[in-house]
Amino acid sequence: MRALVRLLAVFATLTATAGLAQPPVPPVDERVVVTGTATPVAAGAVGRTLSVITAEDLQRLPVASVIDALRLLPGVWVRERGPFGSQADISIRGAGFGQTLVLVDGVRLNDPQSGHHNGDIPVALEDVVRIELVAGAGSSLHGADAVGGVINVVTRQGAADPTGRVAAGAHGLVQASAAWRPDQRGALRGLSASLDRSGGFAPARDFIHQQARVALQLGGTAVAFSHLDKDFGAAGFYGPAPSHEWTTQTMVTARRTQQLPAQATMSTDAWFRSHGDRFVYDQRIATAQANEHRTHVGGGTVKVTTRVQPGVRLTAGAEGTVEWLRSASLGDRDESRVSGMAELEATAGRLSLYPSVRVDRYSAFGVAWSPSLAAALPIRPRLKWRTSVGRSFRVPTFTERYYVDPNHQATAALAPEHGWTADTGLDAYVGTTWVVSATGFVRRERDVIDWVRPTSTERWRTANIRRVSSQGAELALRGQHGPVSTGVHAAWTRVETNRLDGLSKYVDDYAPFGLGADVAVRWPGGWQTGGRLARRRPAGRAGYD
Repeated sequence: MRALVRLLAVFATLTATAGLAQPPVPPVDERVVVTGTATPVAAGAVGRTLSVITAEDLQRLPVASVIDALRLLPGVWVRERGPFGSQADISIRGAGFGQTLVLVDGVRLNDPQSGHHNGDIPVALEDVVRIELVAGAGSSLHGADAVGGVINVVTRQGAADPTGRVAAGAHGLVQASAAWRPDQRGALRGLSASLDRSGGFAPARDFIHQQARVALQLGGTAVAFSHLDKDFGAAGFYGPAPSHEWTTQTMVTARRTQQLPAQATMSTDAWFRSHGDRFVYDQRIATAQANEHRTHVGGGTVKVTTRVQPGVRLTAGAEGTVEWLRSASLGDRDESRVSGMAELEATAGRLSLYPSVRVDRYSAFGVAWSPSLAAALPIRPRLKWRTSVGRSFRVPTFTERYYVDPNHQATAALAPEHGWTADTGLDAYVGTTWVVSATGFVRRERDVIDWVRPTSTERWRTANIRRVSSQGAELALRGQHGPVSTGVHAAWTRVETNRLDGLSKYVDDYAPFGLGADVAVRWPGGWQTGGRLARRRPAGRAGYD
């Protein structure tokens, strides 16, 4: 598979449009961020640990998909069971894959059936304007699952010329995508489509991924329709058999922002998301029954932001969500949630404070409170100190509560996980395009859910039996000098758990060390080349590139 990825990188980086003028790179501390606070602020004012990958970064580097782009972020570990995100688990700072919250334009993608589906992101690379990572506890702003951190894929909004990309490689690989964002004279604001397919690097590892997205402006409301379809061989995913899996992700979102009296702004969001999963363990058995699941999630949010007094801004909002599952093995399930949140942005001299709190009431789990406090202080020109502390939680998935097969026995009476994270660090802004960040963090969790078993001859069972203590440090650099852009990041993480008499499936599976580097060069005539390297050393296993 390495040869396939490297060959794709060559094609992707050499695909360029000659002679096009490139827009100037915006100052890194002035880029607007929508994930680290309740309302957009400049990156230089955020009190949380923030990393941003821009569309310009993605165009310069050998990146094949949105999932692939996440490897450019410090502290992020992406484990793909198949190429180009056929199925991908995303973890941040040693947290489990279910403890990472994935958003698209602020709308959550985390699937209530299984965290293994959180990487089904229905967005093509051409649609991405930036990817934001806010590491650490994010439940006070975004609710459940934001334990290790929050990843927000932000899509383009303005007009842009048509773009396209084509790549080819070994094993019958073909990758193609196109996007167009017309001017604002009509309702249509964007079209995109992408295709990835291959005969597979091994038997039963073929795949075909298809994506399409339409963006509209209907009066004052922005509406987007997205669909992702994956058909892939899953040999070895869950056992020694030529398995096959089909997943779909369909999402409809609507957003409206309007001005209110007294310098207030109200934003309203509504969304519906449907995810399907069909899995056959052994295709050689003609009578094999497919395991089929379909989850639907619908909801809406209203937020009002007002300036209470000079230097003080308050954002308060409410949210409601309903989700239902129809499954051949997990049964039919219907649950709901209502939430309320508030964040205060206060500036005193050079110090910016962001106290926030959120309360979520679940029909199945009761009430969860999530307070947090973040602060940012420029200690000298172009050097910022930041710190944050917050409580986060994760609710168990339907699979963790109801899945049963000869090797697994779920536990229905699971409680949510919860814990606290604190981090602190420095951000140095060098010139207008360079940022250097250094961060240290600690995380303490209780009632962590894991699949465990006393011996290898017994069933895996889910239980709230783990206490987890994590700490680590991160260093990141990213910027551009003339035609050369560079990124380097390193992360060290240590995860300690209470003693377990038996075997653990997920909690002890993390990468203590990670290192990544990328470089891209823009040549005269519009050509550009780039490359990247990554090194991971999972706990108890040899490292890999």
